Amino acid sequence: MAAWLPIVKIVLPYLAPIFQAALPAFTKKKNEKADPVLAQQITELQEAVKTNAESSKALAKAVKEAASANDKAIQQARVIALVAIGIALLSLIATVALWIRDRPGR
Repeated sequence: MAAWLPIVKIVLPYLAPIFQAALPAFTKKKNEKADPVLAQQITELQEAVKTNAESSKALAKAVKEAASANDKAIQQARVIALVAIGIALLSLIATVALWIRDRPGR
């Protein structure tokens, strides 16, 4: 497993609250009278922040799903490895048993 996956799992639950807390900082205040150009720039920045927040949420969801799928794949690989080890042990036991039974010096 990649070293960064546990870190991502720890950070993911905190991303949405961070974005929700950051959005009000970029919102327009109603009592303020501003230059029309400045107002337009603020509106554009607000839209950019909203778009970035939505994109970041979607990316965080995708990373979370990928991490979950990766965990499932790792679990499957472990099960397969354990089954393979079990089969190898049974094969070894059967080989030793046959060798003991059919030894030439016996």
